[in-house]
Amino acid sequence: RDWSVTGVQTCALPIYPTQPRWSPDGTQILLSVLDEKNHPKSYIISAHGGTPQPILPEDKDPQMDPNWSPDGRKVMFDSDNPQDFGPHLVIRILDLTTRRVATLPGNVWSPRWSPDGRFVAALSVDDLSLTVFDFETQRWSTLQKGRNGYPTWSRDGRFIYFLRPWGNDPGVFRIRRSGGDAERIVDLKGFRFTGTYAFWMGLDLDDTPMLLRDVGTDDIYSLALEQK
Repeated sequence: RDWSVTGVQTCALPIYPTQPRWSPDGTQILLSVLDEKNHPKSYIISAHGGTPQPILPEDKDPQMDPNWSPDGRKVMFDSDNPQDFGPHLVIRILDLTTRRVATLPGNVWSPRWSPDGRFVAALSVDDLSLTVFDFETQRWSTLQKGRNGYPTWSRDGRFIYFLRPWGNDPGVFRIRRSGGDAERIVDLKGFRFTGTYAFWMGLDLDDTPMLLRDVGTDDIYSLALEQK
């Protein structure tokens, strides 16, 4: 299908792009793509248009939910690592210069790099708890248990915002990177979520939460059939 970035017509490929993310210098856009076989892959495209380039053309494994490193030199993404007892998600890091790929320990997904590059926020595959990886200690720590989604760092790196759309108490919360109690930022009771993956959350340049809201209507119709 045809698709465009920043208003510039780019290409007509049989792909469905999602989760676009600007590079730190604003010159490129990182995309998550479902190809014609519904396989998730990651691409980079110039902000001025052109043909999307796969980050790992020869890689057969999934490349989901990609993110830039703060310096723009690396890309981090989810990938499958099949185990004897079911799927096992891992976070892989591609160095765009050397083309080397590293894998973080743990069964986690939805990675987000901290602004200073030292930490990674992610979600546990087992229960969607919010966890943080420290590159210096090479360890994960749990910040917030429970079912959470879309971890997003504040611009100063002091807080991690996250979405909790499920249950009777939905909202946007934030928690300090060092831990403590989570603080509710937005009450989402009665909010109608929408999006490619049912819901989405991000932050603007002032750390104000951005959400996708369904403002449509649901109607019930009756139809009288003529009987003979």
